[in-house]
Amino acid sequence: MRMRDVGAEAGHLIRLAGELHDLGLDSVVRLPPHHEPSMEIPLADDTATGPATERMRITATRRRRTWMFTWGRGRRRRVPATTPDAARLIAAAVHATRTAHATQRAVTTEAAQVARAAKPLSDAGDVQIAHATQAVPGARVFWRAR
Repeated sequence: MRMRDVGAEAGHLIRLAGELHDLGLDSVVRLPPHHEPSMEIPLADDTATGPATERMRITATRRRRTWMFTWGRGRRRRVPATTPDAARLIAAAVHATRTAHATQRAVTTEAAQVARAAKPLSDAGDVQIAHATQAVPGARVFWRAR
């Protein structure tokens, strides 16, 4: 069984937290007992939607003789801890993820508004089909035949 160097992991994460703070990002370094240390960066603005529930989790891991910061899955989501612009690369990944989440929330909100605005079908006609001018992008058109 390989021994963990928790002090080195935490040291790299604390240094990264300071560099991200200088770039204007909020972060929390977690040092739970019996688990690996990690850093969490909130992906949503606390003031706009309440407390942030979605976070990007970053860990410091050792690959052979090199310490790496990793987040998510895949080879493109890691950067050597000794790279001078590691904090800038991670900040760019955080901003890209925040933009993607904001876009997804906006689309979900718009779809919910369209669904609420859709009127239920009446039983007056045998067949009901929405005209092309009334169609809303992303909304389903239902028809009913008797």
